[in-house]
This record gives sequence, C-alpha cells and structure tokens, in this order.
Amino acid sequence: WYGNAQSYGRPVGQKPIPGAIMVTWESGYGHVAYVESVKGSSFTVSEMNYIRPYEVSTRTITTSQVPLIGFIY
Repeated sequence: WYGNAQSYGRPVGQKPIPGAIMVTWESGYGHVAYVESVKGSSFTVSEMNYIRPYEVSTRTITTSQVPLIGFIY
C-alpha cells in the first residue's frame, strides 16, 4: 500500500492525521487501518480483520505500539 501510494504520487508520511490510512507490518501481508481521530500522541483507528476475520474494530494506539510503515494522506 505505502509503496504503491508513493509511486502514484500520493502524499505519505509518519504523522497520523484524521482521514489517513495507517500502514503496518502487523501480519505477513501487512495491515491497513483508517485513522478516525488524533489526540496528543495517540490516535484511534478503525479496521477490519485485526481481532478476527470479518470483524470491524477500533483501537487507540501510538506509533511506537505498532510496526509502522507510515501513513497515506
């Protein structure tokens, strides 16, 4: 996701902002989640398949808590 976004000219970076896509190495294939909100150094994402297949969930995390690749804006 992250590399393809860069190659297509999409802005990317290391800072979470609402509406961004978080890209991590949280599985063998990688993982993406939607940044819902940011408060201080933590941010809330909504995602699917993090807890179990086909389940939508949310979690509040910091960038140091995940194997972060980056954010797509």
